[in-house]
Amino acid sequence: MKRNRLQITGYNRLQVIWLAIAICNLQSVIGNSQTITNSPYSRYALGDLQYSGFANNIPMGGICNALQNDSTAPFFINTSNPASLASTQLTVFDFGVKSNTVKLETTDKKFTSNQTAISYMALAFPIAKWWGASIGLLPYSSVGYKIYDKREEDSIGTVNYSYEGEGGINQVYLGNGFKVKNFSVGINVFYLFGDMVYFSRDSFPKASNFFNTKFSQTTRVSDMHYSGGLQYRLPLKKDWLLTLGTTGSLKSNINIKKTIFAATYKNDFGVEVIKDTVVNEEDVKDAVTIPLMFGGGLVLKKGDKWLFGFDYSVQNWSEFNSFGQQNLLKNSSKMAVGIQYIPNKNAGTKEPYVKKIFYRAGFRYTDSYLELNNTALTDQAITFGAGFPLRKIFLDKIVSQSVINVGFEIGQRGTVENQLIREKYINAFISFTLNDRWFIKRKYD
Repeated sequence: MKRNRLQITGYNRLQVIWLAIAICNLQSVIGNSQTITNSPYSRYALGDLQYSGFANNIPMGGICNALQNDSTAPFFINTSNPASLASTQLTVFDFGVKSNTVKLETTDKKFTSNQTAISYMALAFPIAKWWGASIGLLPYSSVGYKIYDKREEDSIGTVNYSYEGEGGINQVYLGNGFKVKNFSVGINVFYLFGDMVYFSRDSFPKASNFFNTKFSQTTRVSDMHYSGGLQYRLPLKKDWLLTLGTTGSLKSNINIKKTIFAATYKNDFGVEVIKDTVVNEEDVKDAVTIPLMFGGGLVLKKGDKWLFGFDYSVQNWSEFNSFGQQNLLKNSSKMAVGIQYIPNKNAGTKEPYVKKIFYRAGFRYTDSYLELNNTALTDQAITFGAGFPLRKIFLDKIVSQSVINVGFEIGQRGTVENQLIREKYINAFISFTLNDRWFIKRKYD
């Protein structure tokens, strides 16, 4: 008797475990907004903008515009340029964690803090030989600061000032990349969401005839945003390959809702008693502008051993027109260079493991969108890291190999001149990048 053939979509046990971890952590991230910065500069505009790169390219200065997968595993995800998704040959799941240690310095004070949080989660997979896609969750910006100041004023006495902020903007994205011969084109669709909460207080502990004041504002972001990219591969002589890439996004008006509360109060034995409500507005509709961005870069590769990359990008933040901060923002630019060296990517099991490691280093320089006290704020960092490949798995005609990536940034932002704050920081990243063949149909007799 002939039995019917049943086709089902199957996953192995490891795939199910990774999916379960991803779902649990995704719910955690969305349900609990994480603050991954501690910077007084995050009080301006949309907060401290977070780079969308992963632990494989951050150690190379964050180059991304022309970064593209090799023809052999391990494969990675480049969310910054969706055109790179067209070269995805296996399903790639990437999960990263970031730790930020920063020392804040003024001319006479120092303060050190540390934050550790989930940085990103993403999944990329091939749909056809010429088409790849990706979905994931990334941070867009973060707000996190606490500033306290005490001053002695004539006729009033002591005045305590406090300013606090927390929250940030996350982004869920869907990217698609398409390849036609040596050209690739891609588009990312982002959904931005999150709350940024700001508090401030002025209190007069020695002046009983003065009312203390407090102010709070919650800005809720919820809207779509888009970006795109192009890449072109140009084979050269003697095993050299040149890849050119460009990314960009048009000016977008993002919908927000603001809730504002301001009041005067007195402190009666540690209890705040509201005297007068000055402002109480809920869910006031407004919009902020994410300005035009354009970037370009190149990657030059020598076989599987050497990779050299360069990126440059600009963004017109002078167009930002919300929060009453137009005069504080200026156009920003970023430059990055990076290098990667692999002694022998295809080394066998009998060869030393150090020959299989991905060694990475780079540098980046950012002229940020902030200009305070007639001083432009710049950010520069040296970067380095490594990728530690795991055991190879042979899947028919293709090899699967996962990798653990680690990366570090050691940098400085700002200055102590003109009553500003200098930030010296160390960012550490670790990611688990799983390569496997998913979404296949298995046949059972």
